[in-house]
Amino acid sequence: MTGEDLSRAVKGGDFFYDEDFSGMDCRGVDFSGAIFNKICFDNCDFTGANLKEALFTECSLKNSILKDSTLNETLFNNTDLSQADFQGIATEFVKFIKCSMNGINFSGARLSGMCVFIESCLEEAVFNKADLDTAVFTTCSMKGSNFSQSHHFKTTFYQCEFEQTSFQGATINLSLFHGASLNGTDFSEMDLNQVQFRESSLNNCNFYKTQLKQGGFVQASCKGSLFDEALLELANFYEAELTGSRFIKADMRMVSMQNAILNMSDFSSAHLYQAQLEGVQANDSLFKESDLTYADLSHAQIKNSSFSGANLFMTNLHMVRDEHTIWSGSNKALARGTDEKRLKSESWGI
Repeated sequence: MTGEDLSRAVKGGDFFYDEDFSGMDCRGVDFSGAIFNKICFDNCDFTGANLKEALFTECSLKNSILKDSTLNETLFNNTDLSQADFQGIATEFVKFIKCSMNGINFSGARLSGMCVFIESCLEEAVFNKADLDTAVFTTCSMKGSNFSQSHHFKTTFYQCEFEQTSFQGATINLSLFHGASLNGTDFSEMDLNQVQFRESSLNNCNFYKTQLKQGGFVQASCKGSLFDEALLELANFYEAELTGSRFIKADMRMVSMQNAILNMSDFSSAHLYQAQLEGVQANDSLFKESDLTYADLSHAQIKNSSFSGANLFMTNLHMVRDEHTIWSGSNKALARGTDEKRLKSESWGI
């Protein structure tokens, strides 16, 4: 059977189950609306084929070519697409559910318009220069994948794994990484303004000179990560775990870090104007030469830390725990100490 024969059968209303069409030439063939169940399409060429609204269930398309094919509203369910070539496709509303997609190639593809990947394995997948606007990835393994120079706008990654993944040169705006594992990822000098990393694991990541204005790290783990010279204005680190992280010369104006864990971290020369640091644990940390003007350190634990040379003009030090803390060279005299009226109200009913 040829690709044309198969197309005529599909248009005649035939359904196909448990067949082997491996190696078939399907270039330019119309399979729109087709229903394939347990079909082997390994090493097939679908270049320019019309697969709109087609359904592939428990099929195999390993090493197949789908360049320039039409895939709008196509559904791949529990299908093996390992090493398949989707280079340059332009599609929307395509769905990949519980698929094996290791080594798949989406280079230059436009997967916008709510394309969905659910519980799929995309390890070592290539998304180089791909457009992923509004795409959704849920519980996918993307270890070793390449997103270099890709474009993301309102893209969602929910509980995905990204170890050893490259995002170099990518543009990521208004996107969400929720519960994602991104340990060891290099985000240096990228534009990640307004990107949210809620409850994600970002240990030992590199954010050197990264733009993270209004970025969200709520309840994220960023242990040992580097934020030197990063733009973190209005970023939110509420209850984040930041032990051993570095923020040297970072712009952290009006950052929110309430109840964050900052032990053994380095904020030397950081700009922390109006920073919200209430209730943080920042023991054994460095704030040398930092600007904490109008910052709020109420109830902070800053034992064994150094604020030498820091600007503490109107800094709120209400009920801080500062045993063995170094203040030499700072203007601590201009800071606000414990507010007795506030303390009385906080103690009421205890």
